[in-house]
Amino acid sequence: MKKQILAVDIGGSKMIVGLVRVHERDGQWYHEIVHTVGEKLPTEITEEEILARIAHLTELLKSHVSLSEIDSIGVTIPGLADERVWIYAPFSGIQNFPITDALEKYFGKPVFIENDVNACAIAEGIFGACREVRDFIWLTISNGIGGGVVLDGHIYRGARGFSGEFGHINVVEDGELCGCGNRGCLEAECAGPGISRYYAHLTGEQVSAAEIAQRARSGEVAARETYEREGWILGRTLANAASILNPARILIGGGVVGAWDLFSPALETEFRKNMFRRANSDVIIQPTALGYEAALLGAVALTLK
Repeated sequence: MKKQILAVDIGGSKMIVGLVRVHERDGQWYHEIVHTVGEKLPTEITEEEILARIAHLTELLKSHVSLSEIDSIGVTIPGLADERVWIYAPFSGIQNFPITDALEKYFGKPVFIENDVNACAIAEGIFGACREVRDFIWLTISNGIGGGVVLDGHIYRGARGFSGEFGHINVVEDGELCGCGNRGCLEAECAGPGISRYYAHLTGEQVSAAEIAQRARSGEVAARETYEREGWILGRTLANAASILNPARILIGGGVVGAWDLFSPALETEFRKNMFRRANSDVIIQPTALGYEAALLGAVALTLK
């Protein structure tokens, strides 16, 4: 079986649209990213602007594919979503946006939407490191932090469909103010902006998490301490998650995973120190096998469910 998918990755700060060809062989799906286009998104954006940007980026792909050749469309959503509605966006404030209806009307094709991190988890199970794994956690660490939980081969959604909000686990008492209104959330402490804030506390200098990583690799003490703290907090948090969910693997993606070499040793140490050993001794923690395209492939994976 072969399909051509239009994949739309709507992030907190960027949008990527791509044409992806997939085919099934021996019960496994394989993908080829034919071409992608993208652009930055402003912090504040309206529903109409979202649709206009999707249409514009799709137009740029027309030299590679005719819309009539597309089988279906997958869209990853930052924030809360059900099967038809973008319920809430943490950055832009978009709420209750019936984006599926709007895109199906525009394209005349089936459209599938999902929270971006859940979509990444689905993609990891279809294309990535968890093809043969039925119980795992997918954690993304970027400008925010979110999680997807796969149990017995299916996304676990919870009573209202919003499970996996690892970013809002409290990890530091009276810590940094989070966008959700609480203090000390994992997102406020360990997402990219949180990494920058902690480094600024140590040095008085405000720089990006990527720049701090470069300084850490050059041996700067404050930068190395910043990423060791990142690993320490993540390790303790994931040990608690493992005690509750008993996963076989924990996958980590997002921009901050580029500093894996800096924070993973502390993460592993704290995880092994704090986990329930008899229940979770063989848990594997690793970076995503899907790389930067995880969310785009997540959009594709939605159309294959």
